[in-house]
Order: sequence, then C-alpha cells, then structure tokens
Amino acid sequence: MHKPIPKFLGAFRRLTYLNLSGAGFMGRVPAQLGNLSTLQHLDLSYNCYWDDNSGWISLLTSLRHLNMTWVSFTNAANWLQDLNALPHVQEIELISCDLGTFPRSLSHVNFTSLTTLDLRGNYINSTIPDWVFNITSLEFLYLGGNDLHGFFPDWLGNIKNLKSLDLSSNSLCGSVPASIGNLSLLQHLSLGSNDLNGTISKGIGQLKSLVDLDLHENSLSLSEDDLANLSSLEYLDISYNFIELNKSDDWIPPFQLQSLSMDFCQIGPTPQFPQWLRTQTTLRQLQLSSAGIKDMFFDRLPSSLEYLDLSYNSLHGSLPASLGNLSMLRSLDLGSNNLNGMFPESIKRLKGLRDLDLYNNSLSLSEDDLANLSSLKSLDISYNSIYLNKSDDWIPPFQLNGLYMGFCQILPKPHFPKLPSGLRYLYLSDNKITGEVPQFFPKLKYLYLSNNSFSGNLSPRITNTMPSLQWFDLSMNNMSGEIPFSYCQLSHNNLSGQIPHCLKSCTELATLDLGHNNFIGNIPTWIGESLLYLKTLSLRSNAFTGSIPQLSSLPSLRILDLSNNNLSGTIPQSFGDFNALKSAPTYQCCYFNNDSLYVEDMWLFIKGSELEYTTRQLSMDTLIDLSNNLNLSKNYLIGQIPWSIGRMKQLEVLDLSRNNLSGAIPSDLAALNFLNHLNLSYNNLSGRIPNGNQLQTFTDSSIYAGNPNLCGPPLTKNCTLNIAKAGEEEQNEDSSKSRMETLWLYTSITLGFIIGFWAICGSLLLQQTWRTSYFRAIDNMFDKLYVMMVVTVAKYKRKL
Repeated sequence: MHKPIPKFLGAFRRLTYLNLSGAGFMGRVPAQLGNLSTLQHLDLSYNCYWDDNSGWISLLTSLRHLNMTWVSFTNAANWLQDLNALPHVQEIELISCDLGTFPRSLSHVNFTSLTTLDLRGNYINSTIPDWVFNITSLEFLYLGGNDLHGFFPDWLGNIKNLKSLDLSSNSLCGSVPASIGNLSLLQHLSLGSNDLNGTISKGIGQLKSLVDLDLHENSLSLSEDDLANLSSLEYLDISYNFIELNKSDDWIPPFQLQSLSMDFCQIGPTPQFPQWLRTQTTLRQLQLSSAGIKDMFFDRLPSSLEYLDLSYNSLHGSLPASLGNLSMLRSLDLGSNNLNGMFPESIKRLKGLRDLDLYNNSLSLSEDDLANLSSLKSLDISYNSIYLNKSDDWIPPFQLNGLYMGFCQILPKPHFPKLPSGLRYLYLSDNKITGEVPQFFPKLKYLYLSNNSFSGNLSPRITNTMPSLQWFDLSMNNMSGEIPFSYCQLSHNNLSGQIPHCLKSCTELATLDLGHNNFIGNIPTWIGESLLYLKTLSLRSNAFTGSIPQLSSLPSLRILDLSNNNLSGTIPQSFGDFNALKSAPTYQCCYFNNDSLYVEDMWLFIKGSELEYTTRQLSMDTLIDLSNNLNLSKNYLIGQIPWSIGRMKQLEVLDLSRNNLSGAIPSDLAALNFLNHLNLSYNNLSGRIPNGNQLQTFTDSSIYAGNPNLCGPPLTKNCTLNIAKAGEEEQNEDSSKSRMETLWLYTSITLGFIIGFWAICGSLLLQQTWRTSYFRAIDNMFDKLYVMMVVTVAKYKRKL
C-alpha cells in the first residue's frame, strides 16, 4: 500500500476498535486520530511510519489497549506524559519505537489500571525508572533489550501482581535481591544477557509458581538446592553460568521440565550429566553443548526427547543401544566429541529423525545404518568414516536437503556417494575423490568439492542439469578448459580464456575467486557495474593485462586481490571510495540458511603469505573475521600511490610491492588505524617515509626495500642531506616561479592596453559614422557640463 494513514479516520467519532497492524501504511501518524474519544482499542503496529508529536494520544480518554510497535517516537519528547494522561489504559505495547529517553520520574502516576507495559527493544540506555514502582496494578512488565544499567532494583519485589518479568539483554549488574521472592504470582522470569554475578538469590527459590526461568549469559552461581522448591518449573535456561550438582544421584526434582539449556555452563564439582535427567519424563529439548563434560554417553535419557544437543564436549566411548529408545527424536547433534566405534543398530528405529550431526568424531557407519531414517533432511558425518556398501541402483529412503562429508574416510575407496536428487547443499571437500564432476542435481544450490582429485572439463550442459546452483567450489582440483557459466570459487585449477560475460547476470554474487588459473585479457568493467553485492574479489596469479577498471562503486567490497598479473597504468584515485572499507567491518564469507551458517573456503594472500580459510557449518559465535585486504602486488603499475587510500579507515592489509610506483608515500596512510600489514617494497618511491600513528608501528625495513630514494626510519638512510637539497631546489623553484609570474603580469598589461586601444581607436578611424557620432556625443557632454557650471555659479552669486 505504502500510503499514509487516511486523515478522515478521525471523523469516525463513535469508533471503538481500530486495528491497522501490518497494513503497509507509511508516513506520519495523523493527529486527527485524537478525535476518536470513544476508541478503546488502537493497534498501529508493524507499519512504517513515525510520530514526532504524540500529544494526540492523550485525547483518547477511553483507550484500553494501545499497540504502536515499530512506530518511531524519535522526536516525541513527551510520550510518557501523553500516555500518563490515559486514565483507563490497561495495555501499552511500544516495542522498537526509538523512544530515546526514559524519564526518571513522574509527578503523578495515572496508570491505575495498567496491567501490561511492553517497552522492549528501545535501547534507552538508562537505569530502571522509579515511577514503574508506583504502578502496582502491573502483571506483565517487559523491559528487555534497552541497555538498562545499574543494579537490580530491590523495589521490583513490591509489584506483587507481576506474572511475567523480562529484563533480558540489558547491562544490569550485581546480584538478584532477595525481595524478588515476594512475587508469589510470577510465572515467567527472564534475566538473560546481563552482567549479574554472585550466588543466585534465595528469593528465586521461593517462586513456586515459576514456569519459565531464563538466566543465560550471566556470571551467576547456583546449585540444585536453589531449584528444589520450583515445583511448577517447565523451562530452564542457565547457559553461560555455573551450577553445582550437590544432590545425591537418587534425588528426584519437584519439577518436570520440557526444556533445559545448559550450553557453555560450568558444571561442578566435576563436569557430568545431571543424574536427575532420567526423571524428566516430559523433557522435549536438552542443550548441553560446550559444557566440558568428560564422560561416557548418558544412556538414561528420557524417551520424550525431541531435540538433543551434546556437541563440543569430550564424550568418549561408543554410542549406547539405548539411543534407539528416543523414538520422538527429531534432531541429534553429537558433533566435536571423542566418540568412536560402530554406529548402533538401534539407530534405525529413529524414523522421525530429521537432523543428524556427528561431525568430528571417530565413528564408523555405513549406508545400512541410514537405510530406515526416512525423515532425514540434514546429515553431517564429516571427519568420520563411512562404508558405501549399497549397489549403484540403491535408492535412499530419505530426501536430504543437506549432506556434509568433508574430510570423510570413504570406504572401500573414495568415490561419489549415491545421493537423492532433491539435495540442495552438498559438502564433499577433502575426500580424495577422482573422476569427473557429476552433474545430475537439479535442485542443488551449494556444491563444495574443493581439494579432491576431480579432472576434465566442465560440461556446458551443466547450466541445464543444475539450474539452481548458486555456489560451486572446485578449488584445488585438476580441472581444465573454460568456465561454462557463473561459478565463482574455482581457484587453483587450470582454467583459461577470458572471464565469461555471462557472469554479469549474477547480480547477487558475493564472492568471486578465480585465482591461480590462466585467465587472460582485461579485467571486465562490468564487474564494478553489475556485481554490486560483491564482498570478495580475488583474481590473483593469472595473466590479466590492461589497467584496473572502476571498482569503487562496489559498496560491500572488503577484499580485493589483483596481485601477480600483468596489469599496467595507475592506481585509480577512486580507490579511496570503497564504502565498506571506510565503515566498521561487517563481513564474513558466509551464507545464511534457516538458523545455520554455511561458510566457504577462501584462499587469501595476507600478511605476506597465502592462507586458506577452511571452515564448516558454524554457530554465530565462532565466525572467523577475514581481513580487509587490498593487494595489487606483482604487476606493472605506475604513477603515485593515491592519497585517497587514506580514506579506507578499516583497511588492515595493503600490499603494493613489486610495481613501478613513484613519488612520495602519502602521509594519509598514517590515518589507517587498523593497518597491520604493509608492503611497499621494490618500487621507485622517493622522499621521507611518513611517521606518526599507525605507520610508527612498522619497524621492519624490508617493507620499504628496493626503493633506493626513500629515507628515514626504519631505513638507515638519513634524510638530512636530502632535505637540504630538496629545500635548495624548492627555493630555486620558487624564485623561478616568481620571475615567471612577474613576466606574465607585464605581458598581460601590455597586451590588454594594445587590444583595448586599437579596439576603440581603430573603429573610429575606419568608420566615419561612428567617428561623427562619437565626437558629437563628446561635444554634447561638454555643452551640458558648461551650462551646469554657469547656472551653478550664477546661483551662488545671487546668494552672496
């Protein structure tokens, strides 16, 4: 729709209910809505508009429910006072409204009927205001995601009607006060992602009505004793905290959990499975990732489990047969442990299993072990071994979306596995697979086959047999011939010819890596015109010629490697206009799919050596941040280093070595505060090496080697003589320049006089009519002056 809210709505004075949520309106909220004095329910949420004058809200005296989520209140300074004027309001929802300020106090709190106050996601950067304490009718208080700081307020325990309290994603510090135990009706308590520390308050242990307790990402210490009275508890998240298992193995908790999250939790006195897990017969989700557990696999897990994550621990031994009893299991993640042995036969009973992750163990399995997993959608068996014992005509019972078999020992010999046709993500890197590249996956989007032994040409028919392909990694193989279509990660092969023009249509391409091949010709100009989402461009070690095209129009480009080619000409002055290198870094080589990350392998020449960034499916907190890299080394570039490079404030790696660059090193490079690798060696640079700021940290003289006319630290060559000579030359140059300016001044005066004189006198000499008119005009002017003088003199004489 993308139109403003119609002003005529303010004419419906008897309207009691107005819901415009998600209707697609945009623009300013009309003040005419203040005419709706009988309105009881107003919902303007999830549109795209703003309200810089909230005064009209105070006129809605009958309002009970107000939801203005996503309406910008940036310039509405009196929003709280306007809301406080609503005597009957019961629910206020202002999520992500850019409230900006959070008034510390109110002269009079008029919220006598308010039960719900939701101000999440406004990043107010304040302490929790005292006036909230006076709203005794509150039942639901949501202040999460507001960057609130200070200590946890003790007075919150006096709002005794509270049923739900959310203070998560703030910066509250200290401990939780014991007064929170006064909230006997509290059912939901969310304090995650704060800076709380110390032992958990005994008051939390008194909340017998508590159903949901979220304490994740703090530094709290608790024990099983603190949970002993929480008889209604169903959801518990204590990730990134410390818990002491101080109960005996036969302790039976009073609660029946549905979800337990203990990721990155320090378990004392020794990391192990809580023995009481066996009693949780309703448990559906268990997350114990990265908890440091060094134990055998716990074989008494409740059969009600649907999601089980035990990844990144030190579990050892074989998988128990009891794993097959988890008949409700939908997702199983055992990645990065020390499990070994054969896959248990009982796994075949998990017919509802959709996601299976066994990454980085020492397990042995075969196609028979997977034969009954008919619901399987995602399988990761990287860094394990699999025996492909089915015949070529075997049809798997599952329809995988994603298969990850990197660094997998394929038996009896490495070869391409039998795969379902509906596959979308396939990772088979580092498996020593030989032969030609299969081309029979019509739905495939991401294909990783790097570091194998594939050979031959890529068939031109591949655009028809795999039409959905978005990413193809064939680096580190033995491929030859030309690129048939828009593949982008094909480094370290023997591909030749020019970069195909069809790549121009790949407008959403994020990474283009064609390094270490035999491409020729000019770098196409359409790269900077069409591939506007490009973040990484690596064309190193080819045979490209010509000048560097205009690339600064690529707003997201952070890594540019054109080294080791035959490029000539100057470095474009526009190189300082790369927007992504002027702002804070946001780039990792990655793709998002659902809740996971798929990160490619990338060869980068940084800090003096070529490195391969080899990654797999990662969680959000383990990303590798790749350098902001500009490498133009080993070409035939001439001219000066552009001073505009100093505008690339986020640049970390700059390599311009082994070219024919001349002139002085721009002092603007000292402003590159993140620069940690610089190489300007083997050029024709001259003058003093700039110092100050970041350039002072480069004490290795080799980065300036091969430039005989450079002087100053870190080189041993003294600049004193050079400066004196340069000063004398500059003085002579200034003197010569001054003489030339004087000569030009007199010459211009002479020429101006000659041209002006003859332009007038010449015309009078040559044109009789002009000459007659000119002198007649002069005679008339003198006559008038004479008459005026005579008249003036006569007047003065009469006065005397």
